[in-house]
Amino acid sequence: MSTERVERLLDAAVGSLPDGRPRAPQVEMLRAVAAAVDSGTHLAVQGPTGVGKSLAYLVPVLDAAERGVRTVVVTATRALQDQLAEEDLPLAAGPVDAVDWAVLKGRSNYLCRAALHDLTARRTQQTELEVAPAEETGPRADPAEVAGLVAWSTTTPTGDRAELTVEPSEAAWSAVSVGAGECPGAARCDHADDCWSERAREEALAASVVVVNAHLYAAHLQSGGTLLGEHQVLVVDEAHEFEDALVGALGVSVGPGRLRAAARGYGRLVAGDPGPPRSLEQAADALEDELRTTLADLGPSGGAVRLVGPLPDGLAGALADARIAVDGVLDGIGSVRDAARQSGSPSARHRAERTARSTEGLADDLDALTAGLETGQVRWISESTTGRIALELTRIDVADTLRRIAWQEDADTGTTDPTVVMCSATLDPATPGRLGLDATYLAVDSPFDVRSHGLLYVPRVHRPNDARWPGAVVDELEWILTLLGGRTLGLFTSRRMLDRTAETLRSRLPGHRILVQGDAPNPVLQRTFIDDEHASLLATASFWTGISAPGPTCSAVVIDKLPFPVPTDPIVQARSELVGESAAFAEVSIPVAAVGLAQGAGRLLRTVTDRGVVVVLDSRLAEAGYRRRILDRLPPFRRTRDPEDVRRFVESLELDG
Repeated sequence: MSTERVERLLDAAVGSLPDGRPRAPQVEMLRAVAAAVDSGTHLAVQGPTGVGKSLAYLVPVLDAAERGVRTVVVTATRALQDQLAEEDLPLAAGPVDAVDWAVLKGRSNYLCRAALHDLTARRTQQTELEVAPAEETGPRADPAEVAGLVAWSTTTPTGDRAELTVEPSEAAWSAVSVGAGECPGAARCDHADDCWSERAREEALAASVVVVNAHLYAAHLQSGGTLLGEHQVLVVDEAHEFEDALVGALGVSVGPGRLRAAARGYGRLVAGDPGPPRSLEQAADALEDELRTTLADLGPSGGAVRLVGPLPDGLAGALADARIAVDGVLDGIGSVRDAARQSGSPSARHRAERTARSTEGLADDLDALTAGLETGQVRWISESTTGRIALELTRIDVADTLRRIAWQEDADTGTTDPTVVMCSATLDPATPGRLGLDATYLAVDSPFDVRSHGLLYVPRVHRPNDARWPGAVVDELEWILTLLGGRTLGLFTSRRMLDRTAETLRSRLPGHRILVQGDAPNPVLQRTFIDDEHASLLATASFWTGISAPGPTCSAVVIDKLPFPVPTDPIVQARSELVGESAAFAEVSIPVAAVGLAQGAGRLLRTVTDRGVVVVLDSRLAEAGYRRRILDRLPPFRRTRDPEDVRRFVESLELDG
């Protein structure tokens, strides 16, 4: 690949934008990616906000596609997939000879023809659509909402949920879609020839560049590399999230909700046979009792507790009884499925296959959860804020797993491992090693004048473990909002702290528009924050990344405290044990906090003209012995602990009103 050629292609792509021209860090990253693709050398790039990372890797892989090099791009979220497909790929492909690309998502993101047919068949016998809730604790789908989705299915070209302008409820969407674990597969579905998901997969297999998310790539690895087909290059965007995404995707989870859902599925499929579903309901009740008892015995109320060694006798017994009940359901489903396959009813075949696949997956997961723990596996009980409780299992040694199933050459099939290019605005140099890769690490500079445009302020307040700290957080935020006339994004490490602070601030500043996560869907809140320059937005985890509010509307980012991982989290505990107690804080907790803080601070400067202040209300960032390791991960803001410096800096912004 000619360096001069890819630079010309980048010039042409960026030049099509108003006042567009490549930035020096972007060109540096472009050259490194092109060299990695040519040489087969793994590469990890840290590129701060504004570098233009997407074009820096898309231009080389699109150029390589002309020579038959196929690439899979992995993103962190569906939203980033859509951004690449709708904005970045068309821009990068403009100067390149015809190269095809595709976006592929998990089956549950597409309408299911069989589910729609089943709904329509049932609707002819009922006055309205009756749809079961997604979980036993979940709301029942609104028939009008489901009817709207059915109507949309007659006009949509892709069946992709992303087409919808209003996000559907999970209950309604589950009525018209199917999960990967439930789908019988194209060979056993009467609607396969017109299936949106199958069509998307066929397009992806034929494309030179295909964009997926981390969970789908994990499914590809678990399929033995068949789902996405062979590819010579793998680009991992937002790579700082890839490890945790794989840890989650490679795990299993079973709670009473799955058992009750299986019982309902059997009841709808097999009329007049109450025995198996009744046994499964009883097993679900017993499992819930044992999970809650074990959680109460071993840990605090709510949250999660790790199970080390053999399962407690009561819980092991409940799981064994659940497995027996599942076998009973599978026996009943088997005869119905055989009959349905011989029948002329596509709807009956779909219901039977969907129920069978789902129940077989439940049986496999129960077997995995009750087997002895292997090295690198962690098992725990989790309880969500909505009360959903489950037993979960995953492995944290993804490096060994990936070396075995992803990065090694397969002598039997002749396939070779892909060249991996990973990038992120905040990429820990140790990330490639944790993913089982030996990669060249490159950190390119920010294209912004960070030192002149940004100020980092750590006020002299009580530490977070002091009872007076919550009051100090409110005081500092009130001062910042008043000083800036709003224009503030507040990021919190806990929902409790967010709610407490928001309530007090709203009472103290009645004239300010203070948006709080939960007031409306996240996209609506983000749009409102961007459109109303004087609004302030207070939020938790989902707004630490992803949100981009350029211009004066986000002139301050206030972070309540350093985002250390919860030490009682089972995965954090297991990772800490791997490195040893003495090294756990330095090797597990500090890197997580450093990357998290850098992601939050990265919400401030989004364009070359943005200016503002990052306020961290945790004095440990200025006083603790480990502060340098965290500060080194942040952009090179000018730093201060003097509020007068902040006041003078804000005055220099010359904000209106």
